[in-house]
Amino acid sequence: MRQMGLKETQILFTRLCVDAAFRDQIFSNESGVEGVAFHSLEKEVRRQARSLVNKRLGVVKDILSGTCAAMGSAFAEEFRDFAVNTKEPQGVNRHRLDALAFVEWLSGSARSKPLRRPFFDLLKHEITPVQMWTKGRRSAFRFHLHPPRRLLDLAQAGILPNALPLRPCLLLWMEGNKNKRGYFWREFSPWC
Repeated sequence: MRQMGLKETQILFTRLCVDAAFRDQIFSNESGVEGVAFHSLEKEVRRQARSLVNKRLGVVKDILSGTCAAMGSAFAEEFRDFAVNTKEPQGVNRHRLDALAFVEWLSGSARSKPLRRPFFDLLKHEITPVQMWTKGRRSAFRFHLHPPRRLLDLAQAGILPNALPLRPCLLLWMEGNKNKRGYFWREFSPWC
């Protein structure tokens, strides 16, 4: 058996931490010789893998704070399920790509339960700045069946109901300038 160098060891350790299927195969004793060096570190590798998923979760929670508040502990459970079943994005802005992929996961067929309409509106609202950034847009229009400010307030209070009276509104999103960085929105609705 050839000794692994530092580079090979780091590559294998990283793969063990981010690839759940590979990690399970290595630690199941059905693997070849390549995993032997890490068998004594199984607990540490699994702890490191959880830590990496939790770091991703924390960043996505910041981007989707209202959604996180609305879902409660189910947000973390869904994200962990998402992280195990999808490939982690690469690159400097992987946190934004992770948030986009997670929103697709939540609103797509990967989930067993369909989203409630107010929740879907909230999710659509919170991901808009990330979509603008990835597409290089300085402005965007979004139509909502419920006012996002109200949805955010209800979500933060932990009382986002399954249904709300319809209050359609149009949002104009704009990218800030050098004095005021970020993305900002104005709501236009006859009910405001």
